[in-house]
Amino acid sequence: MSDGRRRYARVRSVLEVPILNEKYWSKVPEVAADAIMLDLEDSATPANKDVARDKIVEALANPEYFGGRPVIVRCNHLSTPWAQDDLAALGPVEADFLISYPKVEAVDELREVQRLLAAAGRSRGLHVMIETARALIELDRIASFDDVVGLHFGYVDFAADVGSKAFDDDGLYEPANHYPRSKIAIAAAAYGLFATGGSLIPEYKDLDKVRAFVETWAKLGYTACIAVSPAHLDIINEVMAPSAAEVERARRVSDAYESALERGDPAAVLDGRVITMPDYRVAQLALERAGVELAPQAR
Repeated sequence: MSDGRRRYARVRSVLEVPILNEKYWSKVPEVAADAIMLDLEDSATPANKDVARDKIVEALANPEYFGGRPVIVRCNHLSTPWAQDDLAALGPVEADFLISYPKVEAVDELREVQRLLAAAGRSRGLHVMIETARALIELDRIASFDDVVGLHFGYVDFAADVGSKAFDDDGLYEPANHYPRSKIAIAAAAYGLFATGGSLIPEYKDLDKVRAFVETWAKLGYTACIAVSPAHLDIINEVMAPSAAEVERARRVSDAYESALERGDPAAVLDGRVITMPDYRVAQLALERAGVELAPQAR
């Protein structure tokens, strides 16, 4: 497992915070989010970009406000008038945080982001948002870029770029979205990255529908979910982590398989079912997500 994925392996929820909204900003210390995302893109209007940037730089100088949680800062795209100022302001900041880069389309953009950050102070780990058709075509090169530690599927922007339907009554419109979000989850797993989905649906106040939607990310292999509302955090934290029953089952599978290996057997039998190496690996992943120390052979 890469250092990036190891560090974020237990992050289930990321709360997106519009820093100029005092109601939301004041709640950051008490919300149940595992990580906080500060936004310079969608939630900051053109007239407010400079003010939002200054407030984020000021906030990063006080890491105790985030309670030791990981922080991600989403900058603007390089094609906008604000990206260079974003990166010039964030480069000198000494605090530890990731840069979330939206609407990436090619690795050259990531190299330029890192060049601008380094010129201003230091480069950062990158959380990259896959939101266009071109990005999906370039996904292997993007995901394998050395400084990328996380991927995100921006499904609303993706639909707008492709011209596809975004939602139906059950959440995402699966014929248009299943392939891209599965491909992103697979790329993240292949390169040892954390992967985020989102909780935004048209009926975002219907918490039963939010739960069903978040469950689809977990089932596809995503490791975390970006919440658009603090009301979604408890659901995300529950859904994006193994349940107590799943952890117990994983422990039993792991114990049975490790005992079989000690006896020199290639497989074990548990509750009448054969347990092989793939079953063991799935069990170890569940334990890892639950924060359980892994056996040496599973690392």
